[in-house]
Amino acid sequence: MLYEIFHRIAAGSVLESDAAKELVRDFHTSLGLEADASVAEVHARLLEDTPKHKRKEPARQRYELAFESFVDARWDIDCAIGGVSDGGVDPVRGYVFVGVRIEQWEEVTVDENPHLASRPRSLRKGDMSPGSTFAHTIGAAHKKVLEHAGRMFQRARKDIEGDAVRRLKPIPVRNRDIDWAYIRWLVPRPG
Repeated sequence: MLYEIFHRIAAGSVLESDAAKELVRDFHTSLGLEADASVAEVHARLLEDTPKHKRKEPARQRYELAFESFVDARWDIDCAIGGVSDGGVDPVRGYVFVGVRIEQWEEVTVDENPHLASRPRSLRKGDMSPGSTFAHTIGAAHKKVLEHAGRMFQRARKDIEGDAVRRLKPIPVRNRDIDWAYIRWLVPRPG
């Protein structure tokens, strides 16, 4: 199946499942919708508030930016949506990763194993080197992104992890240990 895949490398932790469900409900009600509104209803509501010159942007992108702004306003932290969904946060099939964003990129491609996106992949120092298995997995097209993340790991790891620890203190996360992770969010491409 053809997917829009949104990749992130971040340092932080996964939000607890109950907290993610509550966060999504609060996000929906902040938009003036019912707490259990469908993703299509949220997309329609976000389109109503979109200026005319931005109406051609994908609905998924509007959702992501609005959700990130909501999370940032609540907890002063970056977030990433992970897993497979229909263009929104699905706490049952996916997750919300909170922490500090390092890098991101997107692509449209066929994914033979979408189930592998159901949890973040932990990254170690060697994973971000140009010759690593992980580097070959993401492909040569994203070489610069991986090089940048590797430099951040080498030069600023302690500062990034310290910032993530400070920001995660009030947030209900699964694990208090800071993890450098590769997060994928897959959205099926229509047509």
